Amino acid sequence: ETASHELRSPLTRIRAELEVDLASGEPANPTRTEQSVLDETIELQRLVEDLLHLARGDDGVAHSEFRPVDLDDIVLREARRLRERGRVAVDLKGVAAAQTIGDPHQLARAVRNLLDNAERHASSTVTVGLDEADGRVVLTVSDDGDGISPEDRDVIFERFTRLDDARARDTGGAGLGLAIVRDIINRHHGTVDLDDSAETRFVVELPLVP
Repeated sequence: ETASHELRSPLTRIRAELEVDLASGEPANPTRTEQSVLDETIELQRLVEDLLHLARGDDGVAHSEFRPVDLDDIVLREARRLRERGRVAVDLKGVAAAQTIGDPHQLARAVRNLLDNAERHASSTVTVGLDEADGRVVLTVSDDGDGISPEDRDVIFERFTRLDDARARDTGGAGLGLAIVRDIINRHHGTVDLDDSAETRFVVELPLVP
């Protein structure tokens, strides 16, 4: 039911905007309408891709080609993308070389989702750490936003969880990003948790290449 609602919402907005323009006989601002419809279509495409990813995992048909992966290369590439958007500063001083076993495309998606989530909630800075410790690869992603209340920490990785329901749809997302992170990390025999510090700090642990 929640998935149906999330799919209907952008479609309803697209239809309403086009119907208003058609009823008026001439769009008041064709460029604005086209951009709005494009934005909604992109968001709808992302949502469908997220739902398909989770559905494949639920059915046990998710396929990954595991091999040695330089996770630092993925982290730096995704962090560069975040910096280029210019919305937050990105602190990478704590990123060191680290190699795990996995599917580079899936791992990139998990890192991207964590960074996008941090960007969405940060006041000004996202901080990323990466290292090898105690036979594991440890990735941390933090933001300097308001943090997450203790009662919400148990549900943050659940599907369709948006902690602020009043948040605008274009910034809040569908609440699938962290669920996908957990799904990917679990399939890579790792863990992802939210630590107990006052700031929002996600900690991912993955197997180290032997």
